[in-house]
Amino acid sequence: MNIKQIDLRLLRSFLTVARTGNFVRASEALSITQSALSQQMRELAGHLDQALFEKRGRSLILTKFGNGLLQKIEPLLGQIEEALMQSLDDSRNIIGTLRVGATNTYSKTIALPACMELLKEYPSLKIELQELPAQKVLTELMGGTIDVAIIPQDYQFPDLEWSSLITEQFSVIGNIKMIEELPNTITLKYLAKYELAALNRQFLMRQKIDAQARKEGASLEIRMEASSMGDLIEIAKSGKLLALGSSIALLKEKQLRSKEIEGELLIRTAAVCWRKTKFVNSAMIAFQEKAQEISSSLEAEIKQRSARFY
Repeated sequence: MNIKQIDLRLLRSFLTVARTGNFVRASEALSITQSALSQQMRELAGHLDQALFEKRGRSLILTKFGNGLLQKIEPLLGQIEEALMQSLDDSRNIIGTLRVGATNTYSKTIALPACMELLKEYPSLKIELQELPAQKVLTELMGGTIDVAIIPQDYQFPDLEWSSLITEQFSVIGNIKMIEELPNTITLKYLAKYELAALNRQFLMRQKIDAQARKEGASLEIRMEASSMGDLIEIAKSGKLLALGSSIALLKEKQLRSKEIEGELLIRTAAVCWRKTKFVNSAMIAFQEKAQEISSSLEAEIKQRSARFY
């Protein structure tokens, strides 16, 4: 074993391969050739006298030793990188690049506003924001191409840390007249007599709606399925259908109103999450704090709007 020959370059490459699971994506992320990356991994394994990966089909799986190494060095590398960047700037400014992922609704209402405030406060900070389906956000997060994410907390992974932001009850959404005609207490069984729009079945929200409908013995007439809350809002604006979805997404929509739907399954909590082994740097902490502030404002706005409506 010759650990004195191991440098940050080898460890950073190992970390990238471990997170992406293959040399193709890792070499692209590192901007080096696959052959150069393969050579680096052979060099690192040689210095440690241990196998780091084993092949399964086209994927690379960490060995027990490789997984243990990953858990130990990832937070340390993050700490070293932040220390090196801050040494170039002796102010309290946050520098570097923060990579954020979020689902459609949370991207527009929480993540993007939080990012914009951070950019104003920290002129040296760069941010990459991706709006993706929740499963894709999780894949990128676990692969190391996203640092921090905002998604529903229903996705429980043992390798993730969570910080809750805001909890909402699913709502029925429509134009002012349509919503005013509905009773204050609404269930899916009651809504079964209306023509409805909802997210398609790949979304957890839709899956929870379907599960609640089965529980109530309600047969919903879903006339149109959409791939984002933004599309559902446009459908609701037409006045043709009532939409089932998130009231958070329509806070700036003056043409639309919503009423909560009763049901123990019709609830979700937005949360900031990151990998447990990830070093939580200054940018991630600042993003989490901004997201919490914005979520608190959203919660207050929802309550105020609901009080005016009822």
